[in-house]
Amino acid sequence: MVLVITGFIRKLGQHYHPPPFHAPPFNDRPKPPFFDIFQFLIPLLVSLAFIVGGSSIRIYEEWNRTALKKKEIEAFKISTELHFLKTQLSPHFLFNSLNSIYSLITKKSDDAAEAVIILSELMRYMLYQTDHEYVALKNELTYIQNYIKLQRLRVAHNEHININIHGNITDQKIRPLVLISFIENAFKHGTDFKGNTEVSITIFVNADTFEFNCVNLIGNKKKDLNNSGIGLKNTKDRIELLYPQKHNLEICEKEHQFLVKLKLNLN
Repeated sequence: MVLVITGFIRKLGQHYHPPPFHAPPFNDRPKPPFFDIFQFLIPLLVSLAFIVGGSSIRIYEEWNRTALKKKEIEAFKISTELHFLKTQLSPHFLFNSLNSIYSLITKKSDDAAEAVIILSELMRYMLYQTDHEYVALKNELTYIQNYIKLQRLRVAHNEHININIHGNITDQKIRPLVLISFIENAFKHGTDFKGNTEVSITIFVNADTFEFNCVNLIGNKKKDLNNSGIGLKNTKDRIELLYPQKHNLEICEKEHQFLVKLKLNLN
């Protein structure tokens, strides 16, 4: 700023000289060449505008690069966490399913062969479709129905195991395997000391929303649900990563029942 003012004064001095001693009367003296001053001032202001504008653009570009880098780091973090959670999920699911089939075999049940076929369908889905970021909702629901069929073959009293799906299923998409942990948890803890299993699942499908309600009996041998298997905590974290600010999850216990209510925005 000091340099600018100094240059301005120097330029002004070059154009304006005081009149000689024998100058005409005051009123007849030549006026300072303001036109020349403006000729200097306008390019100066234009140069300053370019400097300020260029600096602003450079600052914005640097800020944009920093923000983009931050997003890339966050995306990598999410991808890593999702991969870790998924590697936990698949072995857990396979272990439980094999236990179910083993239980049928030891009972010499005729349902063992059907259980193997259902398990193969489940594994085919998990191996070949869940690597995509999104899957067709109808395929995910078929997967869930097959899983419940497998559980119905395993338990002794399955008359209180049911699933009801309402709504028009068209081309909606959903993140893969977001519900299975809740369903696994319901079957794991939904059997009382008499061997009665109570699991009720209700699903509502709209054009852009998905609602999942799961209710199971709390058995007499209650465990720490947050630390059993994959755990509800990991499931919550996964949903938070997959549907940030696009979900509503409620988990509670009421009158010897465990309730899960999940609403997703599919847009």
